[in-house]
Amino acid sequence: MSLAVRSTASEYDAFAPFYDSFTAGSDYEAWTGHVLVLAERLGLRGRSLLDLACGTGKSFVPFLRRGFSVTGCDVSAGMLAEARRKAPRAALLRADVRELGSIGRFDLVTCFDDSLNYLLDDGDLALALESAAANLEPRGLFLFDLNTLLAYRTTFARDSVAERDGAVFAWRGESAADAGPGCRATATIEVFAPREEGLYERFSSRHAQRHHPSGRVTALMEAAGLRCLAIHGVRDDGSLERELDEGRHLKVLYAAGRGEGR
Repeated sequence: MSLAVRSTASEYDAFAPFYDSFTAGSDYEAWTGHVLVLAERLGLRGRSLLDLACGTGKSFVPFLRRGFSVTGCDVSAGMLAEARRKAPRAALLRADVRELGSIGRFDLVTCFDDSLNYLLDDGDLALALESAAANLEPRGLFLFDLNTLLAYRTTFARDSVAERDGAVFAWRGESAADAGPGCRATATIEVFAPREEGLYERFSSRHAQRHHPSGRVTALMEAAGLRCLAIHGVRDDGSLERELDEGRHLKVLYAAGRGEGR
């Protein structure tokens, strides 16, 4: 495991117990509904799912409720421990998406919550896309999201404080309001968790990401044996717009299939 991978894993190991509270404002049920409407329009046939960088399982639990058989992988042992408590029926393994290889053939492969933005160079992103392609049924679908420039010019360029489930989350963005295509950005999350006698314990994690321009993403998809089927801007409520506008949407959703299968 590379130094970069170990760093990402350790950051999320520390953050794992607080991740669900931190993301409490995200409606994963609604998001899954929007995603499946698109997937079914593009010809989704079966109900086997591989969720890459699955984290605590929030991204795949709504699929379980809809009758999918789920396999999830993540590089963080801490995040996987949370996922196992939440979804004992899912098959979970610890793996880096860049080194996954072929573990099966799935009707749907997903990678959500801007996980691929943590891959900081084209070579790493290419390896992750190759992993997705290697695990698709011939007519399977790969759906993944990425942060847009707007995210790095706003969310990653600002500070914010929120309190959820008794814990205080302090976000410190270190990007710039004029960040350009292909930029790198970091943010630090400080968690102040309540302990006995009115005291708080502090946990800190640092998150480094990179913006991936859509033209480069589609080129890497093609090189990995994937055919781009759709690119949609994601509205704040998780619904999809047909056209992507990086100055208006915080996220972009890509849909792909295996080149030889479609």
